[in-house]
Amino acid sequence: MPAAAQGEPGVVALHRARFVNWQPSAVVAAAASGDGSVVAAAREDGALELYETSTGHCFQRVPGQRDACLTCVALVDEEEGGAGGGKPGLTSRLFTGGLDGALVEWDVEQRRAGPAADSLGGAVWQLAPEPGACVKPGAAARIAAACDDGCARLFQAEAGVRGLAYARTLPRVEGRTLAVAWHPSGEVLATAGTDGCIHLWALDSGRELLRITSRDGGERGAEACIWSLLVLQDGTVVSGDSGGSVQFWDGRFGTLLARFTQHQADVLQLAASPDGNMVFAAGVDPQLALFHRIPEGGSTAGQPPWAYLSSKRTHSHDVRALCVAAGRHLPEGPCLFSGSNDTRLFMHSVEGFLKEHPVAVNPSPQPPLLQTASGQAAPARGGRSQQEQQPPWLLCAQRGEIDVWQLGQAGALGQVSQPEEGSLLTAAAAPQHLLRLVAQSGRHVVAACLSQDRRWLAYSDSQRVSCFALERQPADGAAPSEHVVPLSVPLPADLPPACHLAFRPGGTELVACSSDGTLRLLDVAACQVQQAAPTAAAKKRGAATGGAADVAPQVLRALHDLQYKSSMRRDRQRSSARRLMPLVELMALSADGSWLAAVVRQRVHVVSLATHKLAHSLPPLAEPQPAITGVAFTADSSTLVVAAASHQVAAYGVAGGQPTAWTQQHGGRLPPKLLRMPGIISSIASSPQAPGSLFLASSQACCHLDMAQPLEGSEGEAAGGGGRKRRRSAHKPVPASEPPGGNCRMIYCADPVLHAAYLGPDALLVVERPWEEVFKSIAAPMYRHRYGT
Repeated sequence: MPAAAQGEPGVVALHRARFVNWQPSAVVAAAASGDGSVVAAAREDGALELYETSTGHCFQRVPGQRDACLTCVALVDEEEGGAGGGKPGLTSRLFTGGLDGALVEWDVEQRRAGPAADSLGGAVWQLAPEPGACVKPGAAARIAAACDDGCARLFQAEAGVRGLAYARTLPRVEGRTLAVAWHPSGEVLATAGTDGCIHLWALDSGRELLRITSRDGGERGAEACIWSLLVLQDGTVVSGDSGGSVQFWDGRFGTLLARFTQHQADVLQLAASPDGNMVFAAGVDPQLALFHRIPEGGSTAGQPPWAYLSSKRTHSHDVRALCVAAGRHLPEGPCLFSGSNDTRLFMHSVEGFLKEHPVAVNPSPQPPLLQTASGQAAPARGGRSQQEQQPPWLLCAQRGEIDVWQLGQAGALGQVSQPEEGSLLTAAAAPQHLLRLVAQSGRHVVAACLSQDRRWLAYSDSQRVSCFALERQPADGAAPSEHVVPLSVPLPADLPPACHLAFRPGGTELVACSSDGTLRLLDVAACQVQQAAPTAAAKKRGAATGGAADVAPQVLRALHDLQYKSSMRRDRQRSSARRLMPLVELMALSADGSWLAAVVRQRVHVVSLATHKLAHSLPPLAEPQPAITGVAFTADSSTLVVAAASHQVAAYGVAGGQPTAWTQQHGGRLPPKLLRMPGIISSIASSPQAPGSLFLASSQACCHLDMAQPLEGSEGEAAGGGGRKRRRSAHKPVPASEPPGGNCRMIYCADPVLHAAYLGPDALLVVERPWEEVFKSIAAPMYRHRYGT
């Protein structure tokens, strides 16, 4: 850690905060794009996540809504014309269905729901887009929906037209239709549901070609509830049912080819390799089973053409989502994605399923928005704050709730004689909950921030930005303890929703970044003054403007013009993932309020808040540019630190926009242990006492990196060389942390780390939450007897 003032090694007080009620939601559905570059995951709370399959990076999160009830998700490929007459590329449109019977197309760029179509048949249990090879050029893509009234309905997605249009309804069957699958020819549709039958329909005539009656394998031979269907390349139909059976059927005659009962409970999901020779199954029994087709001539007479090979128990709870992504963007071959009630998403190699460990795509899913406020006004540009040190605050926003906590305090380190690492400090004050805001609209929070002087709080959902002035009130009859009262501040009506928010340190200006890349600067104190004493002109206009009409947001920089550069156009043409990536992924402000850094299309740009102009476009970390996962200024605002998904770390001088001497010396020779650091670096904290001393945190480990000291162990491995090894080590036991004293020291964590930040020169905050606490709020998995228990 940073050296003390006397020149001796320093020790900081570590605040391990576990009171944040982080509760991610279950994964209920997943779907892959046609080119295999994107996987969409739907969660039980209505949130949607988009992952780039080549890196496993979650590049887009679409917030959910209160009382959401998603059941299925689909990605439909569409040709998109190139900008300025350029070469067209492939993009994907995102659709969802749910228990409310709405088929919604989502505006990924704006992070909100688009047009919704009525299913005309109640709840939608599954969506199946038409195979891409069957869609004729210029024709609308078809989507089949399994509806609660026993019908399967077809909808059309017209190119360039938002939303779905109803096309036709297939004849009704008894019970609910739960599963639907396309024949590779695009001319036949398979459906199944609670009647225990598989129906094959001719789409040109709507006639039922074949009906297969499935049995659950029990003593009575009762009809099974079929949860999932597949139709392989050769026409073989695969079904997963409520009896735990996976059955293979001849698609021409309806004869049973093979039946497997490896699962002890319902099989909810099926997925197949692109060539149709491997089938994966999982469900309430979370084991992920693999079935393989026996090559022709390899089976004896009477032997089934399919065989069970092996299974893995990657998840601890019900597996509710399976999909296979395949395409040229996955050089290592197709990948299988699995999602579960345990909230985690894993990626498996299809070809190496038996040999390789799965990879946790997002080890800490749905992390809350966390920010600390020191209680001191930031040093005004060129001056110092004289405000007395106060206990820091912590803002936590997740779903539709925003909580503000006052952090606990420990005894001063100077009062402890010879403090040693790991020794416990006496707590001078316990954490105190000060405020909870609940979004009345029911929409989940997209961005939230707290001013450093703790006077202002702002948040945004997918529709608008809200701001509050915070007043601290002493304990009274209504509240037994000290609390904070929020007072709503009206904002201009033309202020659009924001994807990133931050208060400028040392002032009352709110920086809002909208989804189109436009930065706006708004003085919230002026808005409050307008509310308290409206001008005569405002009175004449009436109260409809909210009293803030005269305070117009000032546009700093329209960053969206950068996407029209030739490099941006080429990048967007690479894959569906690159076309769906948000324009601005991350944003950070310097401690002195002079600079702003924005990650635009995986490139970092620095904007001067003094001149309102783009100061620098930083050079890429590597070629091709890796996904940026963390960006932060050092405590003295002189350096910008950038971290990538490949665990590359680089520092750039803010004044010149060029790599620092440390980056030029070590950028291509980082220590192997840093490149193999588990998780993805999302928090970068700089010590106020030694700005070059960095604390890097991922969801599974922390690293102390001092850029002012020699870097140990940086030889022998080039940057990016540990990617594959890091993936394979993701499921190894947590290794022992390294002893203190060395540079690039690794601290491995058993519990997910959600946030890390310095609270002062001798205090560091780490927010974590044990998985055991998370699982207490999740429905218990299927009971499985273990030997010796």
